[in-house]
Amino acid sequence: MPLEKTINGSQQSSEPGPARHNYDLGGYNDGQARYESGSCLPVGVLTNPRSGGNKKGLNEMRNLLAKWPKVLHREAFTPENMHEALSDFSRNGVKLVVINGGDGTVHAVLTAIGQEEIFAKPPLLALLCAGTTSMLPRDVGVAGTPVAALSRILLWAKSTDESLTVLPRHVLRVQSASRQQPLFGMFFGVGVICQGIKIFHSGVNPMGWRGELMPFLTMLRMLLAILFKDQEKVSPLLARIRINGHLQEERADLFVLISTLKRLFLGIRPYWGEEDEPLHYTAVAAKHKCLLRVLPALLRGRKNRYAKEANGYFSHNVQEVQLEIEGDFTIDGELYDASGGPVTVGPAGPVMFLS
Repeated sequence: MPLEKTINGSQQSSEPGPARHNYDLGGYNDGQARYESGSCLPVGVLTNPRSGGNKKGLNEMRNLLAKWPKVLHREAFTPENMHEALSDFSRNGVKLVVINGGDGTVHAVLTAIGQEEIFAKPPLLALLCAGTTSMLPRDVGVAGTPVAALSRILLWAKSTDESLTVLPRHVLRVQSASRQQPLFGMFFGVGVICQGIKIFHSGVNPMGWRGELMPFLTMLRMLLAILFKDQEKVSPLLARIRINGHLQEERADLFVLISTLKRLFLGIRPYWGEEDEPLHYTAVAAKHKCLLRVLPALLRGRKNRYAKEANGYFSHNVQEVQLEIEGDFTIDGELYDASGGPVTVGPAGPVMFLS
């Protein structure tokens, strides 16, 4: 069942509760898995060997999985191979898919499940921190090293104890005029965000550092470029934006971000909207004021008296955003061309994550 078909009605709460969704994943009740006929929850592990955390080798992971012969393990690094692996999981009755990869791998899996009827019912997902940044797993995944986290997941699938919980969360459905099928993920960005991603992937990490240090250094570099008005690194984005169907005043923005994540890297929460809607939307105008005074609000998600629309700062919880822009947009760190027509971002799900 595609993800967009699991939405009940046009208006969705930003915090969907367990057991109030279309996910009846073979024995879930009140957010926790239960045994069915004495059997364990079938597990499939999808590993991207090219993700940042897996490049140094997968021996520990393979040794652990050797002790769980009933767990299916497939390695894939292209969308086509991931689709094949997920189809194999579906044929074998997998109800819990463990994603051993980075944010881009999670995005690819969400998109494959969202676009195609691979599973009769979308599976429960468990995310491991196995990428270079792992922003998504740090918010809705299982904490710890990939091997330690996988060990906890497999034990949970066997005993379904209370050591882990099932977390419902909407994901983004992104429809671009240049693509026939929608894309799915949890973080969407345009403007300076895309420029920062290009810098991040341009060889500025020769040591191969993982975690949240390199995104922080990239953000710091972009912040300095903004403060010193370096147009080469932080050129403004011209956009026509509709929020919930209402056309906004046309303006030039530094960036626009839309997310269903509660926290970004380093625990940043750059949104402070109070509406009961599933998508966090934040934009900063090119002609902003008092940036250094607003920065604490952007980092902590706490509105202060300077973080207001009159100063060029916008943050709301919304149902849908449509953007007409030239250039790129990003979903979970992957870049796409936005040319050729509007890009529409809305909610899909809720998807169930083990956390």
